[in-house]
Amino acid sequence: MNTVLKKILLTLTATLVVAVVSAYAFIYATSSKGTEQDMIAEMTTILQNKMEKDYQAGNTKRDAHPKTLGLLTAQFSVLADLPTELQTPVFQAGKTYNSLIRVSNASGSIESDQEKDFRGFAIKLLGVEGERFDTEQQTQDFLLMSHETMPLGTVELFRDAVYYSIEWHGAALALKLALTGNLGALKTLANGVANPTSPLDIPYWSTTPYQFGNTKVKYKLVPTSTRKSELPNPLTDSYLTDNMARHLQQDKATFDFYVQAFVDEKQTPIEDASIAWQNPFIKVATLTIPQQTMNTPARFELAEQLSFSPANAVVEHKPLGGLNRARTAIYQAISNYRHQRNHQPLLEPSVTAFREI
Repeated sequence: MNTVLKKILLTLTATLVVAVVSAYAFIYATSSKGTEQDMIAEMTTILQNKMEKDYQAGNTKRDAHPKTLGLLTAQFSVLADLPTELQTPVFQAGKTYNSLIRVSNASGSIESDQEKDFRGFAIKLLGVEGERFDTEQQTQDFLLMSHETMPLGTVELFRDAVYYSIEWHGAALALKLALTGNLGALKTLANGVANPTSPLDIPYWSTTPYQFGNTKVKYKLVPTSTRKSELPNPLTDSYLTDNMARHLQQDKATFDFYVQAFVDEKQTPIEDASIAWQNPFIKVATLTIPQQTMNTPARFELAEQLSFSPANAVVEHKPLGGLNRARTAIYQAISNYRHQRNHQPLLEPSVTAFREI
């Protein structure tokens, strides 16, 4: 090997070493060294700053899932023959609740439906009685997503996703995940996004655990409609809303609602939402979305006024785990901030108001 080639190799090696050391130094300097509460406070501040930058006062959207695909009315019906051991004050055999459903794209910015993404399906039961865990007084929320797990499933990884992707760049998040052995989370995210035919055609999961009477569960929603939509060619900016609207003009949409019970911390961990639970799902209720006209300005305006949160629950269905602790605090702070900035009061829908929608 000649002297020139040796010098080139030495220079390249030195450059690589400097780059690796610099990368580790950057990650160390920017990693959170605080408590869970510190990370939650940091995320809240970052997200509020982003909202202030992205939106004008009076038209501030949500920090997550800002694009509403539709606001639907529905009936959530507990099975008439639900076993006694699965019944709770909310899940009483044969009980039916009027419900509102906000369907959304998961991206933190408003994007075309052509973009592959996760989809959100937030159900709000109305007229719910019982001791409150937090927030609203007579509703119960179930927040669901079109993926079984939350790939960034701990508070620390959640903080990293918020911090690096907003304060730096998505590449910085990838670097942090790579250097800390969590690059698989990015692969899971990339493989999970999709272009579904319609939000009414796909399953949803809670991804995080909740109390369910005397046990702990995750939730799942499975479509059972006979009618299915088709992907338009080409895809349009609003094809998901359009396909839902066409479906509900012609027919109802139906789903089955399931619970998956906790076993132990190894098989069904509470604190890591990136791990899929493996035990069977048990059907406990059905969801019926009747024919309706959903694609109206009034519906979209109401969707902007509503708030959904894991904490909006009775005690028997309170949120569990670190991610839910973070979401509970962040969602409440962000919702208050959004409504104040839009000069709108916080709105809790009632059964009476439901009849007028």
